[in-house]
Amino acid sequence: MKVAILISCGLAFCTWAKAQTSSPSGKVPQQAAARTNADIVPLPSIKFLTPGQAKGKKLFVQRCSVCHLPALPSYTAYGPLLDKNLVEEHGEEAERMQILQGSARMPGFQYTLSPAETDQIVDYLKSLELPKKD
Repeated sequence: MKVAILISCGLAFCTWAKAQTSSPSGKVPQQAAARTNADIVPLPSIKFLTPGQAKGKKLFVQRCSVCHLPALPSYTAYGPLLDKNLVEEHGEEAERMQILQGSARMPGFQYTLSPAETDQIVDYLKSLELPKKD
């Protein structure tokens, strides 16, 4: 008797959980359906990066990507897109200072990143080439 009650409670819970996690019509949300493979930004694999660039990629993903990568599912990039063209345009030292000191819209990381970590991020950015949007 107790086993039958436990089984029926478990089935009721599973049914309730399924109803909570599925969309009401069973269709994919329109926002998700509108995304295409062109919206995905391919980051270089660490197989093709130097050890310093691989560490820079990890730091970039942890600290910078939330604002500086385009085409995330729920929003667009908040800050400018970062890649090797930006580093070439502004220069490595200017990018280091921007990372450390920040700006009105960007926090500075002088207290949380070491100079070596800042160099690794800049080194990684030099390897990053984002596809151009039409």
